[in-house]
Amino acid sequence: MTGLKSIAGNLRSYHWIWMLLTLVGALAVAMPRILSQPEIYYATAQTQFDMQRYGGIYSLVGPARTGLDVAISDAAETLRQNALARRELRLGLPTFDVTFIPGETPGTVLVRGVAPTAAEAQTLANAGAAELARQIRAAGGREILRNMLGWELWLALDQQALSLNEFDLLLREIVRTQAFPMSRDLEPFSEPRALENMPREELLDIARALESRYDLWRFAINTRNATLDAWCGTAEDPTRETALLTCAANDLKVNTELIERNREIARMRAVDAALRYLLRTHDATFLVDQPGSVQRVAASLPTTPEPRYTLQLIGLTLVFGLLFGVAGVAVDRTARLTEKVQEIWAYRELIRNLVMRDMRTRYKGSALGYLWTQLAPLGMMLVYVVVFSVLMPGGIAQFPVFIIVGLLPWNYTAEAIIGGTRSIIDNAALIKKVYFPREVLPLVSVFSSLVNFILSLPMMFLVIAYVQWSSLGYLNLAWSVTYLPVLIIMQTALLAGIAMFLGAVAVFFRDVVHLVGIVINIWFFLTPVIYPLSNFGDGLGVRLVRWLNPMASLIEFYRETIYGAAVAVGQIPTPAVPALSSMLRVGITALVILVAGYWVFERTSGKFGEEI
Repeated sequence: MTGLKSIAGNLRSYHWIWMLLTLVGALAVAMPRILSQPEIYYATAQTQFDMQRYGGIYSLVGPARTGLDVAISDAAETLRQNALARRELRLGLPTFDVTFIPGETPGTVLVRGVAPTAAEAQTLANAGAAELARQIRAAGGREILRNMLGWELWLALDQQALSLNEFDLLLREIVRTQAFPMSRDLEPFSEPRALENMPREELLDIARALESRYDLWRFAINTRNATLDAWCGTAEDPTRETALLTCAANDLKVNTELIERNREIARMRAVDAALRYLLRTHDATFLVDQPGSVQRVAASLPTTPEPRYTLQLIGLTLVFGLLFGVAGVAVDRTARLTEKVQEIWAYRELIRNLVMRDMRTRYKGSALGYLWTQLAPLGMMLVYVVVFSVLMPGGIAQFPVFIIVGLLPWNYTAEAIIGGTRSIIDNAALIKKVYFPREVLPLVSVFSSLVNFILSLPMMFLVIAYVQWSSLGYLNLAWSVTYLPVLIIMQTALLAGIAMFLGAVAVFFRDVVHLVGIVINIWFFLTPVIYPLSNFGDGLGVRLVRWLNPMASLIEFYRETIYGAAVAVGQIPTPAVPALSSMLRVGITALVILVAGYWVFERTSGKFGEEI
């Protein structure tokens, strides 16, 4: 106790102020996220299936992808499409979603529904379990149907004069229109399979396979209709089909799309006719809760929401703020950081003048001047929008907003690092003539890039407003945008550390100046600026990218705060506050890089005069 009092007594007033600021800062960052945690309910249903009949679904059908993975993916897509048809745009949000968890026992999959109310959570879980059961039956039915289609192909090639029943004719129409594509080409099959001789389980499987294919054609046709309406402006036209024909007559692209849509309609109708025959003549209706080879175990209604641990999280935030403050005091007392900060602060006019010089030099002789901070990133955004929305469509909602929110922070990163790497070399004459803290030069590069970044933000918000008004009819900005200063501070700390490190190393190894441009280009494609990292799932590789590349996480933070999670066209991205654990990880990484960069710079700055 006496030792603690002695340490506390040796702390200076600015140390106490620092610790108070770290506590207040930690609470300011964490409290909105903690207090805004929504109340959510979890409900869990099950899909159970007979391993003797469907055990092959665990076999690989592709690289690291089993038949069960395919069934789960198809079930999730069907749920999403059905939600869109009902104009339910929440599905896929962290607070309104369905997740599929393969059970520890083969033949069981847990289906968890997450929703703001107990009834919605139960409904989601039950709907997910029912859809997965249907997809598992469809997986079994596809092979049976493949053999039946192969038999019809055999008969057609053999030209045998056999009497054909109604279902044979329906199957031949499916073969003719190629309405049931499979992973392997259809081959003749010399053994007949008659519906009358099939067990009921197989009939149910065939019907589910037809249902699943019918849904896929329906989804594809809806997508093509949306594309045609966008090209021809026929969404609200009462004579839509006639208008599409007129539009197609004047545009080859529209004509090609319309022909493909009509082919898919014919294929869907062929599948639908075969399915209706099965339902009418063999009562192949699937009762998902009835005991059988595949069944659903319905979820019970959850009685209590998930705990939010508000007090525990506030306590943890205070502990972290206190530890951070104590660590800062310890570092200051050993490395005398306060003296260095005071010294740099004494040269603040020099920093301001150098930043202004960089800004004037950047736009010297330019007729548009400051407007280039708005036009340059806008031009780059348009390039990516044209490439990825027109030439290589990716189907991301509000794609211009998705791009611009990631592009501006990346431009800040690239400018700051390239400028910081050359900062000492380009100011060799100044270093030899005048004394000042050498850290000023890489910091000036970072600060001038920061000013450029901040000046470009108005253009970003104008793009957001235009895209949201034109697509939604209203603005979709959330209060989470107030976290922007926190993200900018974290990024600036990270870039200051990198700039000091590379600026010092470049003095002794000039090849670094040329190498950094190549590294920046590689780094760009390893950072989710023009694509969502969620496209690659959430496996170990994706987690390593987030852990080893702090800019990947920072870009995701900017995007989540301003745009939201990447969603498909037709859905609405919802901005939110990034997870506190992720922000803490990136914040600590930025501080470690800042301290390491400063340490290397201090150890080598005394030799700059000799080397340059």
